[in-house]
Amino acid sequence: MVKVSILMNGYNSEKYLREAIDSIYNQTFKDWEIIFIDNCSTDSTKEIVLSYDEKIKYFKTDRNIPLGEARNFGLQKCKGEYLAFLDTDDIWLQDKLERQISLLDSNPDLQMCYSGAIWIDENGKEINRDLPKATTGYVFPSQLKRYEVNMQSVVIRNNIPIEFNTKMEFSPDFDLFMQIMSRYRVGVEREPLIKYRKLSNSLTTKKIDRWGVEMKDALNNIFTQNPKLKRKYPLEYLSAYAKVAYYYLRYYLSLIKL
Repeated sequence: MVKVSILMNGYNSEKYLREAIDSIYNQTFKDWEIIFIDNCSTDSTKEIVLSYDEKIKYFKTDRNIPLGEARNFGLQKCKGEYLAFLDTDDIWLQDKLERQISLLDSNPDLQMCYSGAIWIDENGKEINRDLPKATTGYVFPSQLKRYEVNMQSVVIRNNIPIEFNTKMEFSPDFDLFMQIMSRYRVGVEREPLIKYRKLSNSLTTKKIDRWGVEMKDALNNIFTQNPKLKRKYPLEYLSAYAKVAYYYLRYYLSLIKL
């Protein structure tokens, strides 16, 4: 069995795709496979993917489907001991997998790990660094106060049910990772191991109306399933819902500007 299954989802992603895939092939850790889900691209995405070797398994959806649904389709193909994720416009640093797999292999009580990120612009120039403040352990309370998990940095032990909420258009990753962190200990690599590309037409920008709605739904699900968490972390609970209110306000202010 392969050690790491890396899920990539693409739709008309030719611009940065080769750079993203090359960052996986350049990893110092070599025991991996790429599960690539082509969401009915009309550009050269398929040709680029198929120009690589058999370490990439290419699948194409029957129709263009929402991202959460496409990711779940891909998860069904991932049989590795660990799961990792890379979007087609982002980049991994060379030792990303080596460091995270070593951390997880050495600590079987950790279900997941994540790292810091270097933010880059459309031309690959560094514009910011997002470094975690949490430390390895039960990080859920700290994530209620300041969510700091970049999906591209995540590695998950593939021995629990993992599924993205297909009703969420903007933050199915927040919902999934917060669920995991509410139940398990998590490893934190505080140095940046990925480059996250900030694009002007990103989903984050387009879905501002969903920020507060989906964060609230994700939190409600967690605290309904485990009400003890609200009583155990009351200040962190209030902080998380204050962020929800802030996101609602951001959306309403955007309407005024229009």
